[in-house]
Amino acid sequence: MSATDDAGLTTPPTSRRPRRKGRRAGWIVLTIFLILVGLLVCAGLLVRDALAARSSLTDAIDRLPAVEEALRAGDGAAAEAALAEVQPLTADARSHTDGPLWWVAGRLPVVGADVSAFSTAAWAVDEITQDVLPPLTGAAALVSEGGIQVQGGTVDLAPLTAAAPAVAEAADTMSTVVGRVGDIDVSSLQDVLAGPVSDLQDKVWTLDGLVATADRATTLLPAMLGADGPRTYLVMALNSAELRSPGGIPGSFAVIGTDAGRITLLDQASTQDVGPFPEGISPLAPADEELFGPNMAVYVQDTVYTPDFPTAAPLAAAMWEAAKGQAVDGVLTLDPVALSYLLEATGPIDVAGATIDAGNAVDILLSDAYAELEPGPETDAFFAAVAAQVLTTALSGDTDPQSLLGAVQRATSEHRALVWSSHEDEQSMLADTVVSGDISSSDRAAGTVGVFFNDATAGKMSYYLDSAVQHVSSECTASGRTDTFQVDLTSTAPADAATDLPWYVTGGGIAGTPPGNIRTDLFLYPPRGGRILNVTADGTLAGSEVVENQGRAVATLPRELAPGQSTSVTFQVATTDDGGSSGTRWIDLWSTPTVDQPGLATIEVPVCG
Repeated sequence: MSATDDAGLTTPPTSRRPRRKGRRAGWIVLTIFLILVGLLVCAGLLVRDALAARSSLTDAIDRLPAVEEALRAGDGAAAEAALAEVQPLTADARSHTDGPLWWVAGRLPVVGADVSAFSTAAWAVDEITQDVLPPLTGAAALVSEGGIQVQGGTVDLAPLTAAAPAVAEAADTMSTVVGRVGDIDVSSLQDVLAGPVSDLQDKVWTLDGLVATADRATTLLPAMLGADGPRTYLVMALNSAELRSPGGIPGSFAVIGTDAGRITLLDQASTQDVGPFPEGISPLAPADEELFGPNMAVYVQDTVYTPDFPTAAPLAAAMWEAAKGQAVDGVLTLDPVALSYLLEATGPIDVAGATIDAGNAVDILLSDAYAELEPGPETDAFFAAVAAQVLTTALSGDTDPQSLLGAVQRATSEHRALVWSSHEDEQSMLADTVVSGDISSSDRAAGTVGVFFNDATAGKMSYYLDSAVQHVSSECTASGRTDTFQVDLTSTAPADAATDLPWYVTGGGIAGTPPGNIRTDLFLYPPRGGRILNVTADGTLAGSEVVENQGRAVATLPRELAPGQSTSVTFQVATTDDGGSSGTRWIDLWSTPTVDQPGLATIEVPVCG
């Protein structure tokens, strides 16, 4: 074989090698080109879908407040009509942010967090409009369209019972939405998306409270109104003329029974019929005894020294049972202002020759009665008769249910009406509601700042005490947030109160307070885990006693006012925020409701990381 042949056999023709490399390179270029085209197409599709979803989602979110406003107003028909306009928009937004492309894009570096957050937001809003809000609008329609009837002292429980399963399912769905939306890390998002997602989180948490309230109502009300068997409740009418933390001392008692929706007045009694119990009706927690003294367990009037109603109510229930031999399923309170709200719904009533209406009820109960009636059994009987007549009229069937519901909602929103159940499962559901009065253990109250008044005059002078409790400012510090609050008190008692007012009203000096003066003990509650930095009274740093109670370092400060005198107390609270690094949050400012001041305000404070 020749060398040439050998070379030809052993060495492939040089002209073929470049063609093979060229083909391979061409395929690589083509593949890269197709991948890029595919990515561009996918990106284009994602952008197209995102723009469409954003348009629908923005429109839907703009319309959602109309649904919420109608729900809060109890206008079911308006809520359903507004929701019908929103649902197609959220469904469109969800359909444009779902599928394999969005799944893949949500796992890409750099943009993945934003894509995933946007998709989750669209899913959440659609879940809310399709599965959460319809049962709520249906429940609202029951009330606004007369679905719930009160006739002859009987509440028709059928609509509530029928609505309960759907509302409970909506609450479960809402819980899932809250979990997924709450898991979005806003700090990892682009600024253009971080703000809207943060707003969505706030709206979701607010709506969650509304859904939870509806779930509790449809679950608890039938049971508490005797759907599963007869119930008995002790009603304490609080007297705001002698303040205690929830609004006043118990002035009289009524016992109501419920059975299959029928509500009846079973008994009435004076506070003089219950106790005292010199040995204490039951042991007090050491912190409660240190802060409020032992009389909480001795006198029924003093059970409500504490603002924590789940502590006070069982003491009152135990005293009633010991005095009357009757166990109760729960305890309720109403103050005179709450009764006036009910009178707005029922119209005037006539008791002992007096016409009492929404405009004069507070003055008659807290002032006129003491001027015209003998203190003790006569005034107690009058108070009991008024409370009984209001309840009987409200439940007669002649009062518009929606107006009655509005009066109850207004009273509870101002902490003028409280409810405790002796049934543990029901009490656990009540804990985070405004009617529970639970400042010690409820999650809702963890961040609450409290300002509570307890009269130390031993008279009925609190009628003449004007009060104002307000949030002044907030400041972020290196260790968290500092909030400043101000408490203003003024005595409107007449200058000659010491001689012109009855001894029963002035207290006659029996507690060491000169007749005509008003002595009030202030109890200042920081949030759980927070602390009070300082207390200033009328511009001077004031020393205050601090007692640890249920995770709060409670400061106490007495104030005494002569007729016409005022005092201003300022205190600062230091709090460590438990989440977030920016934005704002809402906390409750909870105080003793007085004749002229509601007991609850929700304030906006900065989140200080």
